Amino acid sequence: PAPGAARPQFDPEAGGAAEGAAEQPAPAAAKPAKARGKGGKLAVYAVGGLLFAGAAAYGTGLMMNQADIPEGTTVLGTDIGGDTRDQAVSALDGAIGATAQRPIQLKVGGQGVTLDPASAGLSFDSTATVDALTKHSYNPVVVIGSLAGGSKAVAPEVKVDRAKLKAALDGLASSSGQGLQEGFVRFTEAGQTEVVPGKAGQTLNASGAVDQVEQAFRNRAAGQPDGEISLDLTAAQPKVGQDALQAAADSLGKQVLAGQITVSAGARKWDFGKVTASKALTLAPDDTGKIVPKWDLDKLNAAVGSAFANTKIRKNGALVAITPQDVADAITATLDKTGKDRVFKFTV
Repeated sequence: PAPGAARPQFDPEAGGAAEGAAEQPAPAAAKPAKARGKGGKLAVYAVGGLLFAGAAAYGTGLMMNQADIPEGTTVLGTDIGGDTRDQAVSALDGAIGATAQRPIQLKVGGQGVTLDPASAGLSFDSTATVDALTKHSYNPVVVIGSLAGGSKAVAPEVKVDRAKLKAALDGLASSSGQGLQEGFVRFTEAGQTEVVPGKAGQTLNASGAVDQVEQAFRNRAAGQPDGEISLDLTAAQPKVGQDALQAAADSLGKQVLAGQITVSAGARKWDFGKVTASKALTLAPDDTGKIVPKWDLDKLNAAVGSAFANTKIRKNGALVAITPQDVADAITATLDKTGKDRVFKFTV
C-alpha cells in the first residue's frame, strides 16, 4: 500500500478481510450459460432431424403404396397385396369363392344333412371386399408402418339372404321326413281348385336356426374351421286347417279362375288364364297365416316368354325392363276386380 494509506484489517473470526476491505468481483457465469445454449441448439437440431426423417418416411410410404390394394394384404390366405382392383376381384372370385361354396354340415333333428350355401343365400362378396380395401389410410402410423413389410389378414365381406336361408332350412326339415307341411290350394288345367291339406310334424326354431347357420358362415369367413351345426326340431301344427283352405279356394280361388286377365305394356300384351295358373300359382298361408297367392316365378317367366321383350315400364321414376315379379304383382292386383275381362296396364 502507498505510504499513509490505511491498511485493511484482518479479522480471523470473520474468516476474511476486515470491514472496509475492498470487495472481490463475483465469478463470471458466462461460460456455463454459453454451454447450455449449445445443448439447446443440439436438441432443436435433433428434433428437427427426427421430424424430417418422419416426413421422409411418410412420403416414401405413400409413394411405395400406390397399388389399389395395400402391400401384404391377404384374404383367407390369398395374397392380393399390390394388385389392381380388377386383379384382386378376379383372384378372390376363384380362391375364396370355392371356400364359400363348400357345403355346410348340419344335423337336423339328429339326422346329418348338408346345406348348399349358394342355394341358401350365403356367399362371400369379392367386389365389396376389394372395394373396402382400396380406401387407403393416410394415418402416418399406418403409412410408415407399411415400410416395415409384414401382412394384414382381412376377412371377406359376407352376403346373407335370410329369407332364402330360412326357406332352405325349412326344406331340409321337410325332406328329412319330419318336417311340417303347410296346406295349400292348387289349380287344374280344367279350371278347378283342389285343396291339399297340411300335415303336422316338426319344424325348426326359424330365427334361431337362421342365426346359427349365419354365424357359422361368418366364422368361416373369419378363417375358423367348420364344424357340424346341430339344429333342434319342435312339434308343430299347420298354420291353417282344411276349412280355411277350402274357404280360400271358394273365394280367392274363384277370383283367379273368373275369366281371363290381360297384362299390357304399351302395344304389347299377355293373357293369364287357367293353364298358367295350374303351373305357376298356388294359394298358401304366409308367415302370419293369411292365405295369399304364391308364385313360381320361373314357371311364370316361361309362360310369359318374350311377350314383353325390349319393353320398359316406368317404376320409381325410372324406365326398367319388366320382370316376372312385376307380372305376378300385376295379376295379383286384378284379383279383386269383377267381370270376366280384367286388365292391368303398366305405365310405359
